[in-house]
Amino acid sequence: MIIVFSDVPMKKKLYAFRYRSSGNAEIDYDKEVVFPVNCVLAKTMRKGERVKVVLLAKEDVEGNTPVNVNEFVKELDAINADIGAEIEYVPLVTPFKETGDVHENLFREIVGQLENGAQIVADVTYGPKPLPIILFAALNFAEKFFNAEIKNIVYGKVNFVDDGQGEGNTVPVNPELFDLTHLYYLNGVTNAMEYGSSEEALDALDRLLKF
Repeated sequence: MIIVFSDVPMKKKLYAFRYRSSGNAEIDYDKEVVFPVNCVLAKTMRKGERVKVVLLAKEDVEGNTPVNVNEFVKELDAINADIGAEIEYVPLVTPFKETGDVHENLFREIVGQLENGAQIVADVTYGPKPLPIILFAALNFAEKFFNAEIKNIVYGKVNFVDDGQGEGNTVPVNPELFDLTHLYYLNGVTNAMEYGSSEEALDALDRLLKF
């Protein structure tokens, strides 16, 4: 089973891109997508496989969130039409407030969607800045207590440049898709390190990173 956690954008204007992936065949997809994680799912989903997609969304004053949730579902369903996986969508919509109780409730809701032995794919491209921090904590919980395998944590990067109309507006260009899974596992390594001094820890880290 695959469990997907994807942040949902709050903005109205969405762009579809053919993301370059620096030669990573596992996430290299040759079609345009709005939601970068769908590049990974297009390559990894299998016929009849259970896929739970947990959409992490924030309430917004313009009502863009439910529209963008629907756009995600439409995009992945179109990809899945030629695959035949069994997809379940679970929107988790929380207030756009960065308070401790909101963060804790979201963390609890995320871990409430975990299932034992699942493979987990995550996308941190969109959403407020605290979301990746909460998600990393939830993934650590999943790996430790649900025997989960963290497969991919992706981020779709673009540059914003002037649109040339002279009004100061920008457009996204140069889309690239990065897999940040190494950052998650690097955090796990540092948590597991035990040394008697900061000097010993730094020396071990340098050897690990081959500085």
